[in-house]
Amino acid sequence: MSLIDQLKTIPDPRSKRGQSHPLWLVLFLALLGSLCGYWGYRPIALFCQKHHASLCDLLELDPQTTQFPSYSTVRRVFLQVDAAAWVDAFNVWALLHAPALAGLLWSIDGKSIKCTSVGGNSSAQNFATLVSVYGQQAGVVQLALMYNAQESEIEVAKRLLRTVTTAPALAQSLPVGFSLDALHAQVETLTLINAQESHYLVGLKANQKTLHQRLHHLRQQGLPLSQTSHSERVHGRQTQRTVQVYAAPDELPKRWSSAGITRVIWVNRQGIRAGKPFQEAQCYLSNLTLDAPAFLELTRSHWQIENGLHWVKDVTLQEDDPPRRGGYAPISWAIFNSFLITLARRLGCRTLPDCIRDLANQVHQVFRWLT
Repeated sequence: MSLIDQLKTIPDPRSKRGQSHPLWLVLFLALLGSLCGYWGYRPIALFCQKHHASLCDLLELDPQTTQFPSYSTVRRVFLQVDAAAWVDAFNVWALLHAPALAGLLWSIDGKSIKCTSVGGNSSAQNFATLVSVYGQQAGVVQLALMYNAQESEIEVAKRLLRTVTTAPALAQSLPVGFSLDALHAQVETLTLINAQESHYLVGLKANQKTLHQRLHHLRQQGLPLSQTSHSERVHGRQTQRTVQVYAAPDELPKRWSSAGITRVIWVNRQGIRAGKPFQEAQCYLSNLTLDAPAFLELTRSHWQIENGLHWVKDVTLQEDDPPRRGGYAPISWAIFNSFLITLARRLGCRTLPDCIRDLANQVHQVFRWLT
């Protein structure tokens, strides 16, 4: 099923009276226009006017009789269309254009959309979160929408893991490696990855108190299988990383036996940050049997979803404070950001602003990539 076919399955929330444009057309034009540099309701309407002839040709519409939606029509649609439908459309597109990703590390993590928060800091607080499967070279591979008060990110991540490891379109990429933060240091999650004969690197903190204490004791008393250090100075911050790799001890709690843990990795970071000295230690679990230099690279790649996806959405695209609010609009625009970032990564653009400039008014090229 193509992206346009998927958009045609989305229920139209608008009143049938007075409809001038099919829903799929409004949605597709909004996405196409945004990727061509026209972000916002009025810019999308301007995009449709400016490229009317090209759009009619690409969509096989009669240029003499076809009128494209106004900015108010686009706005009403964004306020009303359930953003979950956009998630399904994105996932169809991502699988349709799935690249060969064998040997890469995919990170799984959620990012909240702060402007959707309701309920203050009380127990009734609720907000939308997009959980992504992300690779630095592939962008977002799969996406899931969750609401904090209704579902746990742990369960959503497991659902995404099952999708990625069983999707026929990604079969050529398996086995792959998954990187997860300490929230997902759960027996069920690691067992699921291990059962699919895939690899994992997962952080471990005191949320697993007994296991963390035993591995802290291992670091103090045991001898590492291998060790390496690396120093760097980036953006005025000086950091030295020391990686120590240990064999997983036999006395791990019995319930972790199905998780397939073979290595325990301790990373000690120390240096100067914001003019002040710092030192911290982080533990990781893995079912890989690599040496310290290899795990050094993997632990640094572990943060690619923060640096390559979340930071870009927060700082470059200002996703948490969008000018277009109300209804489902903030979530839909956040999904558009995933489309843009994924295109940028797959096209090999150096930075996202470079990609935005390259795609500006490239209607035919962006249409080809979307379809």
